[in-house]
Amino acid sequence: MNAIEAMQAEIEYQVQDLHNLNLSSPWVRDSLFVGSGDSYVAGLAAQYFSGSHAICCYPIDIINNPLLVERRNLFIVSISGNTLANILAAKIAKKHGVSKITALTARPSSRLAKSCDQTIELKYRNTGIITAGTISFVASMIKCISLTIQLRLPSDLRKIYNRAETQAEQVISKIDNKSRTSSSSSYFILGNGQLHAIAMYGALKFNEVFGASARVYPVEEFCHSPLFSIKETDQAIVLGDNDDNNRKLSKRLNEEGFSSVHVRFKNTGIELLLQATFFIQLLVLKLAQKYGLTSCHFLSNKKLLRVSSDFIYG
Repeated sequence: MNAIEAMQAEIEYQVQDLHNLNLSSPWVRDSLFVGSGDSYVAGLAAQYFSGSHAICCYPIDIINNPLLVERRNLFIVSISGNTLANILAAKIAKKHGVSKITALTARPSSRLAKSCDQTIELKYRNTGIITAGTISFVASMIKCISLTIQLRLPSDLRKIYNRAETQAEQVISKIDNKSRTSSSSSYFILGNGQLHAIAMYGALKFNEVFGASARVYPVEEFCHSPLFSIKETDQAIVLGDNDDNNRKLSKRLNEEGFSSVHVRFKNTGIELLLQATFFIQLLVLKLAQKYGLTSCHFLSNKKLLRVSSDFIYG
């Protein structure tokens, strides 16, 4: 099984396995979620979803400004549990009097877990093959949200998954008709609120799988300045729910000769979040299959992988 096949398998695991997640933890007010990469986005989704009950930041924010942890319940999110910045953030938080620091990790014996007061183990099925994060991200995101509000997953995840798959296929068809993109194209992924978090997750997957330049913005922020950097060869993907302005922006970009697709999600709450996440995962997967990829770019580029590992893990 290659990395793209592994990614496909782990995406499909979600339909059955997400219902097995333990969502019974007591709710915690004034939560601060800390993480990098996918783990940061998981915390950011919880921040948007739970309203005023949670905020999210990077570990470097705590390292540079330890006052952020005051009067907060600190949760440090890391699948590997070996990110140096997270471990340092935990140590600094302890020095500043945080009474209980919790690690959310798939590895309860990791260095991060040992640096925290308690550990919530993230359990999910995977192939054992290194690939772009899918079920690991969703498990982290759902667990973060469940720590701040009462959360119940939809009973029919297959239905949500199928809708997302149809949307991914429709977007790829629109992209094909414009003949503008390849695996090395540049992307702008736009979305507000919860969908901004999922847009950020999407940008990370385009980076990892294709080595493509992918930038993410809230819709209005994009119109203030980043709009002026878009090229006719770029691809905009505008995520929206019931906000008509998102659709209007996408339509206007097309009218002016740029390539944009609008993806509308009619659900709300956790269904919206899951459908948007499945859509991003399936869009990236199906594009990778279309381009005949068997590995993710971050695995194939050994030089950059060494740089990344040296800085993240030491």
